[in-house]
Amino acid sequence: MNAAAGLLLLVLLGQQPRTYYWRDAAGQTHITNTPPPADAEILDPPPPPSVETGKPGARVVPIRQSDSRGGREPVVLNPAQQQAWSTLDAHLAKARSEGDRRTLEAVADSLIHDCLWGNGLWAMPVLPVLSLLLMGLMGWWLALGLRADLRIPLVGGFLVLGLAFGHLLVGTFLYHPQSVRLRQNLELLELHMGTGRTLRPEHRTLLQQRYLALEQAAEPTKAPWRFPEEVRTLREVMKRVMVEP
Repeated sequence: MNAAAGLLLLVLLGQQPRTYYWRDAAGQTHITNTPPPADAEILDPPPPPSVETGKPGARVVPIRQSDSRGGREPVVLNPAQQQAWSTLDAHLAKARSEGDRRTLEAVADSLIHDCLWGNGLWAMPVLPVLSLLLMGLMGWWLALGLRADLRIPLVGGFLVLGLAFGHLLVGTFLYHPQSVRLRQNLELLELHMGTGRTLRPEHRTLLQQRYLALEQAAEPTKAPWRFPEEVRTLREVMKRVMVEP
């Protein structure tokens, strides 16, 4: 049963949804999550949309942890990524010139959301549920051959182990990747805020403190609610810095 649980987790963790853009023989364009047929013409993804007043818009594809070694080295942007960030910088400069605070905040919100849940991370919260169910089933199966007075403590113990293992999985496969993505992408956003200059030292220091707090909250030894709290704090700080860099 342990082997089956391990295989199930490997399958879930190995699934990284990908979007394919392709054109069929009749000239019709398709966007699918499954590979196109062999005779299809593969198309490039569409460019980031323009910023609209008061709407998120101008979303860049967040840099993934795999784009640098372990997320610890500086990311080297490819030409498409450089163009996307430059386009975002220009749109934010326009929003600033028009005094469009809502767009500035919306861009920060959308980038943070995409860093948190993009590239398959949306599926990771199911891991603690699976862990709890699998450990509970294992405890129930083992308890079948025991006396009635021993069954409840055994099943309860396995449920506690399931919760602990689930928390470890969430910290490893959700919170840690989220903290790395947020730091990488928000540091890039600091350089592309449409101001043409670097952040004020006090704002740079404040953001670095929030990044560090976020990484610490992602450690498996921390309470599971610490990380969402740090994300909320970082979101508010980032929006304030975006408006008054």
